[in-house]
Amino acid sequence: MDRRSALKLIAGASVGMAAAPLASARTPSLDQPPNFVPADISPRRIIRQVVGLRPFRPAGYVVRAERFSRRKTLVHHYGHGGAGVTMSWGTAAQAERALLSASNERTVAVLGCGVIGLTTALLLRRRGMDVTIYAQALPPHTTSNIAGAVWGPSSLYRREAVDETFAARFVDAARVSQRAFQHFANDPRYGVYWLRQYDFSLREPSGEREAQPLDHLYPGLVRHTEPDRWFGYPSVTENHVLMIDPDIYLRALMADFENAGGRIVMTRFETPSDVARLSERVIVNCTGLGARDLFGDEDLRPMRGQLTMLLPQPELDYAYTAWEGGILYMFPRRSSVVLGGTTDLDEYSTEPSAAETARQIEGHARIARRLAGLERVGG
Repeated sequence: MDRRSALKLIAGASVGMAAAPLASARTPSLDQPPNFVPADISPRRIIRQVVGLRPFRPAGYVVRAERFSRRKTLVHHYGHGGAGVTMSWGTAAQAERALLSASNERTVAVLGCGVIGLTTALLLRRRGMDVTIYAQALPPHTTSNIAGAVWGPSSLYRREAVDETFAARFVDAARVSQRAFQHFANDPRYGVYWLRQYDFSLREPSGEREAQPLDHLYPGLVRHTEPDRWFGYPSVTENHVLMIDPDIYLRALMADFENAGGRIVMTRFETPSDVARLSERVIVNCTGLGARDLFGDEDLRPMRGQLTMLLPQPELDYAYTAWEGGILYMFPRRSSVVLGGTTDLDEYSTEPSAAETARQIEGHARIARRLAGLERVGG
């Protein structure tokens, strides 16, 4: 990747941006917008609320190998912010390469059973290594189960904190990961499927935009700039995106690992000395936010995310994001309609906020009225 392309990428990936990137310059469609079945947004339909702490690093995710002791190698693989599921296969491949470059050992311990740990462990097992996962919690009780998990690299790093080398690795990992998820979309066991997605923006477009390095990973990408046809929104980005249901996907991934001969041991590590006592000579650290305390990464910061789940609405066949005094996003799963949009840095509470619940319900109800043609932006 050349300098110009890398800098364009960095400029488009700041914390809090919507899952879909801004579209490249296309001829606006003169067609009427598609029919939207409005989401039924009501506090009476809430079935569950969850809060997760994303492992965010301003300089992005970590993949590197280092000497842990005279006889042991430690491979770090953590810090994906709000893009752990999205980036999992691509960064796991980078962690695998780091491991193979650092050691010839064939027996490996993987710390953590979230999406990063499971994906890394499965890749290594498929290479024929003897792999054991050590974890305090298993799906469905991991942070990964609380992920929104619409495919899209967002809330991953701060643009001023990364360089061109990281940008190139990021693009490579995103491409590898998205292609991997395409294969799962053909098998209903994994809870991965294509969904049409819209980014409703109140921002007036300031001329045409140049293509971005990841545009080709969003099929059907087009930007509409016809507010009269799009509920008053001056800019609407449309594309198709892969949706991953974590409850289904993580169970399937864990079954794949165990069926391939991998082992899972439930345990807790308090200090690096606890880790050093493992018999394996290669240890892969996929502990997410836990790497802050366990291995002293002071750059790790919690990024709080709250989701509100509503009763399922099978007729919904689209997802959206919008910025109206903060991010709002909605997407349907088989088990629920998911509302979200929080990216609160340095917040450790995992208790749902009543104020955030009200913001989500009121904001999404307003968007639903617009999509039903009952209200317009500014109306």
